[in-house]
Amino acid sequence: LAIHCGGPGSLSSCLYNAEIMLPDELRGSYNIVAVDQRGMGRSEPTFMVEDCAVQLQDEDGALSAMSLINEDSVRAASKVYKQRALRCWNHPGFRLEAEQADGSSRTFHFLEYSGTRQLAEDLERFRVLFGSQKLNIYGISYGTVVMGTYATVFPNNVNLMILDANVDPGSDIVSRTVDDARAKQQRLDYFIASCEFGNGQCGGDRDMRTCVNNVNEMVDAVSEQFDSFLTPFASLFELFGIRIGKSMIMAIVLELLFSVYEEVEFVCDIAADGAVESFWTWLMDKFTIENSNPMVSLIAATNTTNITDLYPMDSESKPTSGFATPDFPFKDYTIFAEVTSVCQDMITAQDMSLGAYDEDRYVKFLMELHQQYPGAGTQMPVGHSIQWYSSTYYWPNSTPLAPMGNPFVKGIIAGQLHDPWTPYQWTQDMRNNFKSATLLTSRSVNHGINAAIGSLSSDSACYDNILRYLETGVVDFTDGKACESAEIGDSCTISEILSNGQCPPHVEPQNNLIAN
Repeated sequence: LAIHCGGPGSLSSCLYNAEIMLPDELRGSYNIVAVDQRGMGRSEPTFMVEDCAVQLQDEDGALSAMSLINEDSVRAASKVYKQRALRCWNHPGFRLEAEQADGSSRTFHFLEYSGTRQLAEDLERFRVLFGSQKLNIYGISYGTVVMGTYATVFPNNVNLMILDANVDPGSDIVSRTVDDARAKQQRLDYFIASCEFGNGQCGGDRDMRTCVNNVNEMVDAVSEQFDSFLTPFASLFELFGIRIGKSMIMAIVLELLFSVYEEVEFVCDIAADGAVESFWTWLMDKFTIENSNPMVSLIAATNTTNITDLYPMDSESKPTSGFATPDFPFKDYTIFAEVTSVCQDMITAQDMSLGAYDEDRYVKFLMELHQQYPGAGTQMPVGHSIQWYSSTYYWPNSTPLAPMGNPFVKGIIAGQLHDPWTPYQWTQDMRNNFKSATLLTSRSVNHGINAAIGSLSSDSACYDNILRYLETGVVDFTDGKACESAEIGDSCTISEILSNGQCPPHVEPQNNLIAN
């Protein structure tokens, strides 16, 4: 059973996820394989070089200062991404000399031979070395690209296939970015709309959609005053990569609207009346330390929801052990892996096509996309999609994947309706490309059906379908089966929605949710 936990960036330590994902009897039925993908972990050459880390090249803070309603700031960020692409491509360690059969020497560029297709080929080499007739494959998130590509290129060598939380099966970075931003907008819209479904975090039966729209207009009116108010703290915000501006104010106000319930009626009323001065007074009151209300904190994206017990990072095959030291497996590896987006950027740049090679086009695309999906003024939808689109900006030579799919390969294609990271549309597209596979849908707000394991979420019942398939080799449910899940208002807070994060199950409504 070959597994890949996603990223890009998942290492052979993905094996330890099997401790949570699979019960003992199933683990004992399979030889489970995971690898350090080319460029990552202990594999060499490594992607972990400064020339490829855009975050380490942003000396003037252009990335953190980027605002999708300010053209100059988007242009400044585009220049950093362009510089990264050219510096990375020209990094001397990526040019590899190989002696040919006729005695001549040939140069290969590593960044043309370290994408997803090469990983699929490496898995096939594993299959041959193990002497297996067929391979069982299990991919989560980006792992669905890995295993979907394997099933596309080597369909006759697939036994069981599970693709959970699917990524787009195509290679068009433009459509992928649009889908991603749209899904994030829809998740936020659904959370706000859930107030009318009985979401206990909404503070009554107020029409929160209209309220949010009115508040957005208020924030527009006070944004310059707020910028001036926060100017003395600008250097501190810069240190944490936080952009001061309208999107930050809107995120703060949304946090308050969905947590300090007794003030909802007041804020919605003054916003509806267009009372800018009253709104400004209320907002400043939230930032007065003497006030009994806690100082508003900025959102930190965390994902500790589904962690249960930590398993020992060791086995006979010695998988890469999750950065036991800062310098394992290479010097400063932890800094690159945890602070930068190198792994995601390098794989996306190789796998995808049709990126921008013109600054005007880059700027126009992102700003117009933001106009379509503004995230209630927070810039969240496109802000979380920029990295993927920018990975391909000015990339010299991509190696696009073949469209994933095969009419005869069977298995389970699973997806979540309100997944924060992989839009449900991509699961539909993947199922459409694998005509003989069976669709399993969860109404979950989390990323991956496997996320239910170790939690109290009702999604665990949905995951039982996958476990039975691994046990018997038979899909025993109807194509298109939809599993119940906890309501979004019982699972998510507005913080988790705005940070585009996972949501713990069954969160009780709290009147004082914001931490100081």
